[in-house]
Amino acid sequence: MASVPNSGPGAPPPPVWDARPPEAQVRYAGFWLRTVAAIIDGIILGIAIQILAFFLIAPIQQPPMPDVEDWDALVSYAMAAMPVQQIVLATVLIWAYFVFQESSRVQATLGKRALGIRVSSLAGDRLDLWKATIRAWPMFLPNAAWLLGVGIATLVGLAALIACLTVAFTSRKQGLHDMMAGAVLTRS
Repeated sequence: MASVPNSGPGAPPPPVWDARPPEAQVRYAGFWLRTVAAIIDGIILGIAIQILAFFLIAPIQQPPMPDVEDWDALVSYAMAAMPVQQIVLATVLIWAYFVFQESSRVQATLGKRALGIRVSSLAGDRLDLWKATIRAWPMFLPNAAWLLGVGIATLVGLAALIACLTVAFTSRKQGLHDMMAGAVLTRS
C-alpha cells in the first residue's frame, strides 16, 4: 500500500475550497418599498401634470357639486371635472414617465432611484419599450379608461390594483404586470 505524502497522524487535512465566485444574493424590491417609490413618483407626476395642464389646457367652468346621495349626478360631475384633453395629457405623461425611464440605462423612475430599486428583465437586462409599456399598464391604463366611462375605468382600476397587490404574495415580489413583461424589481 502506497502512502500519501503528508497524510500522517499529525498532518493537516488537505484544503477544500471552491474556486467559483459566490453567487450574489438577489434582493427583490418588496411591496412596501415599491409603494413608497410609487408615492414619490405620484407626487412628481401630479406636479408635472398640473403645471402642463395650466399652460396647455384652457380652464373649464366647474359645475356645482351635486348632492352626495345622487350617484348619477356624482358620476356626471366627475366626468365634467376632468376634460378629455387633461385625461389624454395625464395618460401620455404617465406612460412616458414610466416607460422611458424604466427602459433607459438607469432602469428606474425617480422614485425607484431614490430607494435603490432597479427594473430589469429576468436575465438582468434592460427592458425594451414594449416590455416597459406592458409593465407600466397599471399606472396609465386606468387613467385612459376614463375616456370610456366610469364603469370601464372602475373595472380597469380594480384590475390594476389586483396586479399591483400580487407583489406582496409572490416569491420574487412580482406583480401580474411584472410577470406579463418578464420583469423583476431588485434593490441594491
